[in-house]
Amino acid sequence: MSRRLSSFLIVALLVAASPAVAQSIDTSAIDSVMQSILDAMTGTTGRLIMTVVAVAILIAGALNYIDWSRVFQLLIIIVVIGVAPTVVQSIWGTT
Repeated sequence: MSRRLSSFLIVALLVAASPAVAQSIDTSAIDSVMQSILDAMTGTTGRLIMTVVAVAILIAGALNYIDWSRVFQLLIIIVVIGVAPTVVQSIWGTT
């Protein structure tokens, strides 16, 4: 009985959902925050921080504080973070 009731409620919620409600939500504040985070990550400050972190990771690897597989993983992550906006801009034309 409860399984039948729960499946009925799920179907009722799916039927009652309206896409107009989702379209009326104002996300401009979220968009501006995300854009400022993107600008900080890819601007001069972000590049400086990523460069300092990359050098620190290489030094830690050279002094055997971090194993080299972890060093390469972290460097690849830094490169992906730095390149992601360029890839998005080349595909969709905007960041």
